[in-house]
Amino acid sequence: MREGTWDQARTIAATTFSARPAEKVPLADSVGRTLAADARALCDLPAYQTSSMDGWAVSGAGPWSIVGEVATGKKSSLNLTAGQCAAIATGGVIPDGATAVIPWEAAVESAGTISGAVDDGANFRPAGMECKEGDLLIAAGTTLTPPMVGLLAATGHDGVEVISKPRVAIFFLGDELLHSGVPLDGSIRDALGPQLPAILAGTGAEIVSAKFVKDDLDLFNAEIAAVINDVDIVVTTGGTADGPRDYVKPAIAHLSGEMVIDCAKVRPGYHILLARIGGGKAFLALPGNPQSALAAFASFGAPLIHSFLGAPVRELEKIEISAAMKTPEGFSRLVPGSVDGKVFTQSDYLGSAMLRGVAHSQGFALIEPGNNPAGAIARWLPFNY
Repeated sequence: MREGTWDQARTIAATTFSARPAEKVPLADSVGRTLAADARALCDLPAYQTSSMDGWAVSGAGPWSIVGEVATGKKSSLNLTAGQCAAIATGGVIPDGATAVIPWEAAVESAGTISGAVDDGANFRPAGMECKEGDLLIAAGTTLTPPMVGLLAATGHDGVEVISKPRVAIFFLGDELLHSGVPLDGSIRDALGPQLPAILAGTGAEIVSAKFVKDDLDLFNAEIAAVINDVDIVVTTGGTADGPRDYVKPAIAHLSGEMVIDCAKVRPGYHILLARIGGGKAFLALPGNPQSALAAFASFGAPLIHSFLGAPVRELEKIEISAAMKTPEGFSRLVPGSVDGKVFTQSDYLGSAMLRGVAHSQGFALIEPGNNPAGAIARWLPFNY
């Protein structure tokens, strides 16, 4: 696709590549991973009828004679008859014969008996109240959160099938880049090297390598060849245009790659390239200007990573812009800023080489082509870091 719309390019990035194979990992290692298959309950939850309060399991009408205590985590051997009770903690299994649980604070204890008022069935948590064995708990394609992992543990899971992380090699291109200290004599301090690996990792990728490469096509081809068999995705920054020292397109050609996105009609982020290379691998080339690179990754890189993880395309939230905005003819525009409720306010420092505004933003607003008055609807790409 040459110079397609933002939506066309995003769809291509999200649907061109296949998901990685699954692997089983312990629950403790599964937070943030993408579920490979539907996860179902291995047991009822709770597995037994239990108490929802600390108190006394009672049988019939009171007062009740204390005949024992229900040990938490075990099925009690007690069989209460009318007028009897046993101490019980929250989560304790209701003993046979019990008709209610009266909370500690609602009961009066005196000389081995308990008195108080309680309705039949009060404070019982029925077996299977939360879920039944076989119930669908979490659908495939979901990114697992800590509470989700806790739910899987509660229903008997020790491990879970997740999609293997796509392996990524990153190459930062440009002789003009300085990697430490204050930039002098026309050099530019690299601003993507310290942040892009973390952004990719936060999206679900495994970073195999991250290197700076000088503007030399033979050296660039050699560096790619050294890692290509170990990765699923090559990501580059800079060199995406057609100038005499822009080597990304020649490198893709050297790999016999098939270009699937060759620029997208969006600012910043126009010079985005995406190619399919051997064995179903992807070559994602981001612009060199920092804000352009971040905008292009939020638009097309994140959906690409999600496609390798088998995650569905995510519907973007709609927001309202607080001030009028205009885009170049036929182009969408990505504007960094923040959302309060559903209302978007842009940041200062909007240039494609600038990071100051992005650094204090919550995400990008996608502004539709043309004139957009205050109150117009836009779409929201939140930062996930």
